[in-house]
Amino acid sequence: MTKKSALINNFSIVGLWTLFSRILGFLRDIFLALFLGSGPVAQAFLLAFTVPNMLRRIFAEGSFNKVFIPIFIGVKGRKKNTNELVTIVFFSLFITLGLISILGVIFMPALIKALAFGFLYDERFELAVLYGRIMFPYILLISLVQLFNSVLNALNLYHISTATQGVLNLFLIGSLIFSALYSSDFGYNLCVAVLASGFVNLVMVFIACRLNGISLTSVNLSALNPNLSISKELFLKSIPISLASGVSQINLVVGRQISSLFDGAMVWLIYADRLAQLPIALIGVALNVVTLPKLSSLKKSGRKAEGNSYLNQSMQLSLIFALPASVGLIYLNSEIISSLFQRGNFLVNDAIQTSKALSIYSLSIIPISLQMLLLNFYFAEKNIRIPFYYSLASVFLNVSLAYTLLDIFKFLAPPIAYAITNWLVFISLVYHTYKFGFYFNSAFKRGLPRIVLSSCFMLILLILTKSFTLQYFSTQVLTILWLSMVIPLSGISYFACLKFLGILDKNFWVNDFSK
Repeated sequence: MTKKSALINNFSIVGLWTLFSRILGFLRDIFLALFLGSGPVAQAFLLAFTVPNMLRRIFAEGSFNKVFIPIFIGVKGRKKNTNELVTIVFFSLFITLGLISILGVIFMPALIKALAFGFLYDERFELAVLYGRIMFPYILLISLVQLFNSVLNALNLYHISTATQGVLNLFLIGSLIFSALYSSDFGYNLCVAVLASGFVNLVMVFIACRLNGISLTSVNLSALNPNLSISKELFLKSIPISLASGVSQINLVVGRQISSLFDGAMVWLIYADRLAQLPIALIGVALNVVTLPKLSSLKKSGRKAEGNSYLNQSMQLSLIFALPASVGLIYLNSEIISSLFQRGNFLVNDAIQTSKALSIYSLSIIPISLQMLLLNFYFAEKNIRIPFYYSLASVFLNVSLAYTLLDIFKFLAPPIAYAITNWLVFISLVYHTYKFGFYFNSAFKRGLPRIVLSSCFMLILLILTKSFTLQYFSTQVLTILWLSMVIPLSGISYFACLKFLGILDKNFWVNDFSK
């Protein structure tokens, strides 16, 4: 299998499972909007769920996805060593995050105050504290899941690690349906569903690892055991990455604080952000997952030119999907939001405000997707200092802009600041990475204008189609039908243009090491 076909095959596996999970996520959000609208229970649940998710990104995704995989690849092939390493990391996480879970339950009121001071004087505060205390142990469960997912990704086994993404959404949808039919306590049932999904996910990935020869084992605690020193290296390198992830979560905190000042805004921003995150997850995250292990192997073996070519392939593939996704979400924002959410307790004003936020968040799809891949250039070499500095800079810029723009743009200040920050950081990162030996090869440079031209062609067709046909699809049901026809047709026109311009030819950008 060629490097290109391996990249596309692995990307397809991760992308399809991620798409399945995100479709379930849309169904979950549709049910949430239908039953809870933008009311206090929805706001309290979404805020409370932010807390364990935020810490998960700090302790699990931030640390072990970037640092663990290159280290694990270094010991892969020696079964006893790999099992010992996984065991040490597992119990270290279990003890550390178990203690954090206990502290989080005790100090939940302070956490909620820090995240949303706008909740302090109404019922949302007590609800958020209750829901947060129920869900907080999810951080322990999902962090252990992420550890085993990292092992599976390092082994190039992406089916189970990505399939687990949909389990949470299935449990939440089931909880909403159960609550509507048999119980009116939507918030409590949603919190229990979150915990249950964490247990099921942990069992799934643990069994998958065991079937592939990775399991928990006894550990030789002698100081001469090399796995102890490797584990120490892992945790020492994880500290700055965790700090960087923790610093980046300040962006999330600021967004929640500002949105809590406006009734309903937290729900509007969260729903809009989730829609904008769909292409980021399908493109940026999926490519990020499959690129890091391969790039680490190429860097380790000294094949830097091949590594650069592989990174160029990944970035071009990312741009092929990210650019039209951004264009489509910006232009069709109101039709998409009203079709998905405007029903039940989610009213017309909710849809209008969410549409505005979606168009702004969609501006960040391209820079975020490409940033992830560029940062892998450093993580593959176990260089964590530069990503840490970029995290600090992006947070400082984002927070400064968000509060500066608050008086002018109100609840839209966070997404506007977020978009500006991501573009500035991406441009700076490209310049900096060039100084460390990365370059856009000739294939990428040939492909970029063709991708832009194809996206412009798609946008012109969208403008013409919307201008001449949307007026005949005025009801919500007909608008959904219109979108179901227009979105596939615009995608077909886009890829047809790419094909006409030759960019989809299998020899167009394979193994190009030239500048």
